[in-house]
Amino acid sequence: MIKIAETCGTCKGSTNALNLVYEIYEKEIQKENPKTICIYKEILHNEKVMEELNDLGIVTINSLKEVDSDDIVILRAHGEGKDTYDYLDSHHIEYYDATCPKVKKIHEDVFQKYNEGYEIIIVGKKDHPEIMGTNGWCHNEAIIIESAADLVKVTSDKKKYLTCQTTISPDFFHDIAKRLQDLYPDMEVNDATCNAVRKIQESSLNLAKDVDVMFVIGGANSSNTKEIYEELSKNIPCYKFSDINEFINFILSSSDITSKTNIGITGGASTPIKEIYNYKYLLSFLLFYKEKYQEFRSHQQEFNDELLSNDDNDIVKKMITMFQDLNQDGKYIRASLIALGYYLTGHDDHNYLDLSYAYEIFQTAILIHDDIIDNARMRRGKETIPRRICHEYLNLASDNDYHNDVLKLANSIAICAGDFGLFEANKVLVKKYGSLKCFVPLFTYYNDIIIKTIKGETIDVSLPFLGKYDLKEVKEQDILDVYHLKTSWYTIIGPFMLGYILGDYKPNKDLENVLNKIGLSFQIKDDLLGIFAPSEEIGKSNTSDIAEFKQTILYSYVINTPYKEDFLKIYGNHEISKDDLEEVRAILKLSGAYDYANDYLSDLYAESLDLIDELEIAEIGKDILKGLLIYINIRNK
Repeated sequence: MIKIAETCGTCKGSTNALNLVYEIYEKEIQKENPKTICIYKEILHNEKVMEELNDLGIVTINSLKEVDSDDIVILRAHGEGKDTYDYLDSHHIEYYDATCPKVKKIHEDVFQKYNEGYEIIIVGKKDHPEIMGTNGWCHNEAIIIESAADLVKVTSDKKKYLTCQTTISPDFFHDIAKRLQDLYPDMEVNDATCNAVRKIQESSLNLAKDVDVMFVIGGANSSNTKEIYEELSKNIPCYKFSDINEFINFILSSSDITSKTNIGITGGASTPIKEIYNYKYLLSFLLFYKEKYQEFRSHQQEFNDELLSNDDNDIVKKMITMFQDLNQDGKYIRASLIALGYYLTGHDDHNYLDLSYAYEIFQTAILIHDDIIDNARMRRGKETIPRRICHEYLNLASDNDYHNDVLKLANSIAICAGDFGLFEANKVLVKKYGSLKCFVPLFTYYNDIIIKTIKGETIDVSLPFLGKYDLKEVKEQDILDVYHLKTSWYTIIGPFMLGYILGDYKPNKDLENVLNKIGLSFQIKDDLLGIFAPSEEIGKSNTSDIAEFKQTILYSYVINTPYKEDFLKIYGNHEISKDDLEEVRAILKLSGAYDYANDYLSDLYAESLDLIDELEIAEIGKDILKGLLIYINIRNK
């Protein structure tokens, strides 16, 4: 079970700061000549938030000398010293103050007390931006108390005014205040510790009592996040994450974190509540997927062994052995979706296993056919079947006819291996489910998936030829048709709905619509990774899409820009050098194609999240689907 702390995430001051930034941004982008928006230092100690702002063109600066009178400056929530305001005013720079109201009040009080001759004492971390900002209102003459050992710094005969960093531990502040009041009874004390931060800490500690492990989500530099983590770690296993890919790797590799683990999630005052929920959704998917992945892996060899008969001819055995080798080490995303669709119909048994296995056989079969079409060298980090045949026989003779015959043999055996897989999958389905009342709709839907996949592949292999030789104007809709027929149905819609039908439910159009959008997201992400990701991460060449003249929305966009001619000088060449790859990447970015694909992906992402909420399925199903969507959008292979 996964629970989120009742009170967590961005405090009111942080929320107001972010809202101000987005409000100014929305106003500016409506103008004919929008100004550059600059945030003076980090608006929040949260790397993800800063990345999102940077993607919008909102830049973070560390020196006011980087701006001029044509820019807009936003001051961060932690606040700044008086010299910052004086500089902006004297240079006539438009600025907006996102300082937390509570922090701003501290500044006003410190400024007043300092001018009245008080010695200013501030409890907090001297390198914390809030402390540096407050100190700036008394000419950096404040005494900073980081620990009890710093109390010896307080020695003057001046009147004393004690205040603090808002995110400091209330217990620590009260202890320091008591010690100083014992020495200086007339000292004025301002307890500025933040109620919101206190409530986050209390809520997190309360949740920790009911769970096995806690995850703290927040910026790597957030002091509040660190404090929550340190406090929780005293009593319970606790992990802190600021990088979502690090989180994914941890969950998938940890043997201690399973779907049976009671997990609590919280976040610091600089962590948007949306981000905390995204971690929850992602965790829901990862735990389900990890459990299914391990289950499929443990049964894979058993299923694979059934493909080979003792009475098979040696040549047939060799072909099947190659098929068996390729029919493992997959990601099992599709098999897991079958299990998810089945579970959401209310079943908790393992009746989906043979269906998932059959689908994995089908997948391997069409991938083998796909390798022939694409003349691919690698699949799942291994040599394709045609390459294996060529390696075995090509070096035995140098005669041209012999070489041509080897190439023919390589593709012929691969075709046979693919066909073998398709009908072995059918055999599994008939044997396991043939007697069930849902078999006819199940088998009909399964065949419809294959038919749609073939239609999509037909368009996919035709478009490069038609486009390369100007026999057809390739439009974005042609490419979207491929994405819909081939990827969405084969990867997302089909598997999920097969599990749904196996659970004795009818296909659901609303579900299919949402799953289609998730499938489109999957393919667009795949196209981006196909060119921009390192080969060793994606398990295949990152130049194959270029060499194959693959038609993607990146392609359909760039050929309608002035960069078309330079792009087509490289795109479609069979031999692609590292320099060629870098040139294609540069063109896709300069032309706007890269941004267009990413924006398309972002729009699909936002729309899909909204539609998932409207589905009439169990909440855990919604969480897992949202987690899948997040996983697709951030995956790097």
